[in-house]
Amino acid sequence: MSRSVLIVGTTPDYVIKLYERYSKSLLFLTDTRFQEDPLFQKLPPSSLIFASLERPEEACLRTHEFLRTRPTTLDGIACFDCDSLLLASRLGSELGLRFPSWEAIARCRSKFETKKTWTGRGVASPIASIACSLPETIAFFRNYGENIVLKPVAGSGSELLFHCKNELDVRKAVAILEEELPKRRGNPLFRPFPNPAGDSLIDPCGCWVAEEFISGPEFSCDFVLQDGEIFFIRETGKIKATDKPFGSVLAYTFPPEYPAGFQKRILREVLKKATNSLGFDWGYFMIDYILHQGAPILIEMTPRPGGDSIPELVRAANGLDTLALYLDFVQGRFREPQELPLPSESFASLNFFTPREGTIHVLEGGKVRACPHVKKLLFKKKTGDRVILPPKDYDNRLLGYCIIAAKPGLDLVTETRRLEELLEVRIEKHA
Repeated sequence: MSRSVLIVGTTPDYVIKLYERYSKSLLFLTDTRFQEDPLFQKLPPSSLIFASLERPEEACLRTHEFLRTRPTTLDGIACFDCDSLLLASRLGSELGLRFPSWEAIARCRSKFETKKTWTGRGVASPIASIACSLPETIAFFRNYGENIVLKPVAGSGSELLFHCKNELDVRKAVAILEEELPKRRGNPLFRPFPNPAGDSLIDPCGCWVAEEFISGPEFSCDFVLQDGEIFFIRETGKIKATDKPFGSVLAYTFPPEYPAGFQKRILREVLKKATNSLGFDWGYFMIDYILHQGAPILIEMTPRPGGDSIPELVRAANGLDTLALYLDFVQGRFREPQELPLPSESFASLNFFTPREGTIHVLEGGKVRACPHVKKLLFKKKTGDRVILPPKDYDNRLLGYCIIAAKPGLDLVTETRRLEELLEVRIEKHA
């Protein structure tokens, strides 16, 4: 009898990526809207379960039916998408597989409930409030230092994120939120989800989060909570794109360059308190944090591995496969990775964004790949694809990313622009 890990959710491109690396041990539960995707022709039918992930009852029923007809023993359950975490937790409970609790995940799904819980338990995090109208948002702006951030209750990290320094900024941001959020009702990240504070549902398309702005360099890390201890998996720095919408990440750096005097011991203590306060006693997590006056201020946390270009960046830098480590972890085979001595910011992944909307007619990176310090260039788009700019879509604008070995002191903003100029890109406006 074969042994597998059940992967709940993910898009076809990510399914293929996981299958090609770990094909012998994975079973995928994915949404029926992808059933005709040509990418799935690469997988045997015995590796795929299709169900509507918007209907948890159906998804659980289909999974149980599939497992009854296949000689497969599940050793673990994993999830790489925030919108599928609650379903993964339910399936884990039904199948007797360890996964973070439904209640703890529900607190993480709401960017407001997370911060409310943290601040109530003494974990440093921005003061936040739910707002559903312009007057509520203006009131928060006037009460909390007149320097705030507005963001959706759920969704990807940089989507519809606004830094407001005056009331005009607030009015403009609220107008965009009121126009754009209802358009995202079909996006799985913006589905209503249970309110951990009651029996109602939270509608991410009907309200948003207002929170105080925290200054300082931003970082992210993956870590494991096991047997009451915190184990760091990877840490990366973030460089923001100043010429793009607020929150857009231009580059990730590895290892990060922390300010002088920073103590990782303090971060470890904060993460332990943060996970416990949300109700977690075990799990693999990704967290974003800002160092403000040397102290870590937690922004967002989710019980899954970090995504974007981070796994490929870490793999290129020190050979650590964070995705494989996560799959081992959910099967009870976690071993703390050895920390290799690398100079700060010796590797970086640079994001290439589309310069305009339209249809891609040419996208070629041969000149970039020929650069000796370039370790990998991966395109997320191909010729024939249409690209859209914010605020209509934030993920669609990413053409791809480039992983480089960085010399000490390299200006990554300048280097990103230099490599972008080496790309051959032709985009024609939509008719």
